[in-house]
Amino acid sequence: MIGQRHCPLCNEPALAHCRHLALASEARGFIHLCIEKCQGERLWQMLCENRRADLKRRGEWTSEQEDFTWLETAFCDEFLKRLRWYGGMEYEWRSGPKLEKGGFWVLLWSKDPQRLWWELRDEFERRCGPAHEPAEPVPAPWLLLPPTATEASRRESV
Repeated sequence: MIGQRHCPLCNEPALAHCRHLALASEARGFIHLCIEKCQGERLWQMLCENRRADLKRRGEWTSEQEDFTWLETAFCDEFLKRLRWYGGMEYEWRSGPKLEKGGFWVLLWSKDPQRLWWELRDEFERRCGPAHEPAEPVPAPWLLLPPTATEASRRESV
């Protein structure tokens, strides 16, 4: 193993699989496994379809662009780093019995892995939900003008 990483929360080596190691995956399978762990396959498909439709509507979509949209670092930046239970992401070179079987692995750390997966699913649901229109701003009470004499008498008569 070259460049073995240690848990940023308890300093255990990654191969010891401490309780903070939410996922250790080859880089090419990282996003798929994150989606699988949070049981968000259907939501993920909706998110991707919505994003693709939005890009097409703006004339910014290309098939080449889609290949590079969801690298693990982009996925982490957009979804994972914002989560309360996210603990960090690192890369580690792992080798197999044959040198050609080696590759970069992504290590995802969390203060509580199960809660991280629940929170990721909640984030997917939030982003797939209907777009909420902003509510009418309510003026601060100190900005409201006192009622005029005619308004006050009209309120009292009701």
